Amino acid sequence: MSTKNAANLSWYQRFTYAIVHFTEYVFYNLGFKVGRNPKKTILFCWIFVFLSSLGFLRFHQEKNPIKLWVPPNSKFTTDTQWLMEKFQVGYRPQVVQIVAEDVLTPEVLQNLLELHLIVENAKTAHNVSWSDVCFKIPKVDKGLIKLMEGSKKSQNVIEKDPSATMNAALYCSFVDAMSHECFEKSILELWDFDSAVINQLTKENIINTINTYDKNAILGRFKNYEDLLGGIKRNGSGHITGAKSVQNFWMVMVNFTTVDMDKTGNNAGTADWASEEALEWETRFLYLLQNYKSDNNMTVYYTASRSFGDISNATMFQDIGILCIGIFIMVIYVQFVISKFNCVEVTLGCIGLLTVGMAFIVGCGLCSLFGVSYGPIHTSLPFLLMGLGIDDMFVIMACWDDLSKEQKKLPVPERIGLMLKHGGVSITVTSVTDILAFIVGSSTILPSLESYCIYAACAVLMTFLFAVTFFTACFVLDQERVEKKRNGIIVCYQHENYEPNACSQLQISNKVFEYIYSKVILTKIGKISVIVITVICLGFSLDSIRRLEQRFDPTWFIPKDSYFADYLAVRKSYFPTNGFEAGIYTGSVNYSHELINIKNMVDDLSDQHDIALGVISWVDPFRNFVKINFQTDVYNETLSEEYFNLYLSMFLFSARNAVYQANFRFDKPLECGVPAPKIIMSTVDFHFNQFKGPEEYLPAMHKVQQIAESCNFTTGDKFSTAWSKVFASWITDELIDTEVMRNLQLALLCVMACTALLIADIQICFWIFICVLLTMVNVCGFMQRWGLTIDLVSCIGLELAIGLCVDYATHIGHTFLTVEEGTRMDRSLKTVTSIGSAVVYGGLSTLIGVFMLSQSEAYIFQSFFRIFFLVITFGLFHGVVLLPVILSWVGPRPYNVGNVVQQGDIEIT
Repeated sequence: MSTKNAANLSWYQRFTYAIVHFTEYVFYNLGFKVGRNPKKTILFCWIFVFLSSLGFLRFHQEKNPIKLWVPPNSKFTTDTQWLMEKFQVGYRPQVVQIVAEDVLTPEVLQNLLELHLIVENAKTAHNVSWSDVCFKIPKVDKGLIKLMEGSKKSQNVIEKDPSATMNAALYCSFVDAMSHECFEKSILELWDFDSAVINQLTKENIINTINTYDKNAILGRFKNYEDLLGGIKRNGSGHITGAKSVQNFWMVMVNFTTVDMDKTGNNAGTADWASEEALEWETRFLYLLQNYKSDNNMTVYYTASRSFGDISNATMFQDIGILCIGIFIMVIYVQFVISKFNCVEVTLGCIGLLTVGMAFIVGCGLCSLFGVSYGPIHTSLPFLLMGLGIDDMFVIMACWDDLSKEQKKLPVPERIGLMLKHGGVSITVTSVTDILAFIVGSSTILPSLESYCIYAACAVLMTFLFAVTFFTACFVLDQERVEKKRNGIIVCYQHENYEPNACSQLQISNKVFEYIYSKVILTKIGKISVIVITVICLGFSLDSIRRLEQRFDPTWFIPKDSYFADYLAVRKSYFPTNGFEAGIYTGSVNYSHELINIKNMVDDLSDQHDIALGVISWVDPFRNFVKINFQTDVYNETLSEEYFNLYLSMFLFSARNAVYQANFRFDKPLECGVPAPKIIMSTVDFHFNQFKGPEEYLPAMHKVQQIAESCNFTTGDKFSTAWSKVFASWITDELIDTEVMRNLQLALLCVMACTALLIADIQICFWIFICVLLTMVNVCGFMQRWGLTIDLVSCIGLELAIGLCVDYATHIGHTFLTVEEGTRMDRSLKTVTSIGSAVVYGGLSTLIGVFMLSQSEAYIFQSFFRIFFLVITFGLFHGVVLLPVILSWVGPRPYNVGNVVQQGDIEIT
C-alpha cells in the first residue's frame, strides 16, 4: 500500500489527523503518568473530594414551590409576591366530608358535632390548640345583631341600615363589644353548635331549617349552607329533602410575612405556606381523624392543607429502600460481568461505583459552593451517573482486554497509556456531549430543571475525570496485585506457581457477539430485517407522537390507596363543579373613580358560566347600600374620596355586609366609625369549573387574566390581575411542551457539534445524530403508548435520555474509525466484538439499577423507569445493532487517513 504525503491531504483530513493524534497523545501520556504514580493519583483525587465537600457548608435545598416549579420572571411569580405582600394573612382549610345514604339525619349531625368537639379540643404535644392557630372572625351575638339590624316594618318597606342611621359611637360600641371566634364552615352553625339542640333534632327539624334559614351573611359568617351539601335530593317544589354528602371546613390562619419555607417546606418542594405551629396542629388533626370511629351507616373522609405535601413527599422518598436494593443488584451484576472467575483476577466493580459516588459528592459540593440550590428531582442524578460511570468503566476495561499480545508484554504504565489512548478518547466524546447537552438544558426557564442541569453537567464532568484518574489508578494497583499473583480477596496471600484456568481467559462475550453478528445481524437477511424493524418502529412512533398529550395532574403524585386520594374521589363525585378557588385582585386605584370599570369587570366575569362559578363581589352590594341609605347611585355619580371612604366604612361594618371585609386590604387598620383608610388591594372571589384537561383550563386561565387586564384603569397603580394557586401548575403545563422541544433540539445540535469536533468525521457524526434522533422519536412515541404525557417529570426524563443514548452510538462510531484493517463488513464486525459487549453491559447495568423503580408506587419513579427502559432499549438497538449495519454498507475509512484502505470491492485513497 502506498502512503500519501501530509501536504496532499485536504484541510479536513489534516484537521482530523490533528484532532485524533492530539487526543490520543494526551490520553496516552495521562495513562502513562497515572500508571507510574497510581498512589499519588488516588491521594490527589481524595484531597480534591475533601476540598470540594467543603462546599456543602453553603448547601441549600430549595423547598419553596414557587422557586422550584414556576419560571422566575413569569407573571404568576410577580403576582404571587405582590399578593403575599398585600394580603399578609390568609387561611388554610382542613376538611371533613361525611358520606351516607342521607346525611340530613340526626345521627349524621350528631357524628358531625362529635367531630366538631374533637377538633375544637385538639391539642398538640407542644400544647398548640385550635384557638392558637385558627383564623378568627367576629362572634355573632344574636341580641346585638337584632339591635344593630333594627326591625322591619313590612315586607314592602326597605329599612335603612343601622350602621348608617344609628349614632356612630353607639353602633361601634356594639361592634367593639363582639368577641372573635374561630372560622368554621359548618352546617351545624344553623343551630349555633348547641349540643343540647342538635341532640334533640328530628329529620323534620333538619329539613325545615335547611330550607328556611336566612341566607344573608352576618358579620362574615358563612351564608349558603347548600354549598356544603352534595348529592342533594329535592321534591317537586324544589325544596331539599335529603343529601348524600356533607362537608365541614376548619380554617387555619397563615401569616405570609412570617413563613420560612426552609423550615416548613418539604424535600419534594410540594408544601404550601404555613407556620410551624399550624403544621403541628394539622398533624394532630389528621391523627384524630385517622383514629375516629364513625357509625356503620356513614363514611368519614378527611384532608388537611398539608396532606398533599406530606403524601407527595413521602411517596417520593418512601421507596429509597427499593432503590438501594436495585443498586445492590447492579453492583453484583457489574462484578459478575467483569470478573474472571478465578481467585486472583477479581476486578474492580465496586471501585466503579465508588467513582460515581465521588463524582456526585464533588459535583454537589462545587454547585453548592457557587450558590446553586439543590432540588427534589436531583435525587435521580445518581442513576444517571451510575449509567454513565459504569459505561465508562466497561469501555476502559474493554480497551484493556483488546490490547494485542505484544502490547500486553509491555510494562504496566505503557499498557495503561495504550488503554486510555483509545478508551479515554471514546469516553471523552460521550462525556463532553453529555455535559454540553446539560449546559444547554440549564438555559431553561424552569428553575428546578435549570438547577438539575447545572448539577448534572458538573457531576458528569467529575465522573469522566475520576474515571480516567481515580479508577485508572485503582486499576493499576489491582493489575500489579494480579501480576504478583496475590489473592483477590486476601491480598496479603500470594499464590505460588499460579496459572489462571483456561476458562477465565476466554472472552466469551466477544465470541458470542462475533457469532450473532457474523451469522445473523450482518447477513443480508439480518441487515434487511434490522432496517425493516427500524422503519416499523419509526412509523409507529410518529403516529403515537401525534397523540402525545401535554398534561399534568398533581394528584398523580398521590398513591391510590391513600386517605387523600379517597377524599379527592368522593369530593369529585359529590361536588363535581367545585373547581379551584381564584380571584381578581385590584391594586391601589381611585376606587370611587374606577367603580364602574370594576363593575364591568365583575359582570364580564359573571357571564363566563362555563369558566367561573360562585362570583363573590362587593361592588353591587356596596352600590345598593349607598343607594338605600344615602340616595346616591355610585354607578351614575362619582363620589368624592372622602364620602367614598366614609360610606365604605359603614358598609363594611354593617351586619349584613361585614363579610366583605375579607375582600379588602388597607394601608392602616379598618376602624368602625371613621372613614376607611386608603385601599391597597381589593378582591373579587370565584372558583373555576371542573376542567377535563389543559385544552380547557389553559383558555380559561387566559380568559380571566384578559378580563382582569382589560379594566382600563387610569388612576393609582392601575394594577389588576387574576390569580389562583393552581396557576403555578397550569403555567408550567403550558410551557413544558415548548421547553421539551427546545431542549431536545438544542441537545441534538450539541450532539452533532461535539461529535463533529471530537470524532472529526462528518459521516460518523451524521449517523450518530440519526441514531440519537431515532431513539428520541421512539422514546416519545412509545411514551404515549405506555400512558405517559409531556409534563415536568417526563421533561427531566427526556433530558436524561439524551445523556444516555448518545453514549451507545458514539462508542460504536468512534471504535469503527480506529479499526484500520479490512473491509467495511470486517471493521463493523471487529467493532461490535471489541466494544459492543462493553456498551451492552453498560446499558444493562443501568437498566438493572433502575428496574426496581418499577416496583415503586410513586408517579415520578414509575415515569423515570418507563423512560429509562425505552431509552436503553432503543438506544442500544440503534447504537449496537442499526449503526453497525449502516457502517457495514457505507462506513467511512479509518482515522489512518494517509493509507489506502480496502473497503469491500472499492479502494478509497
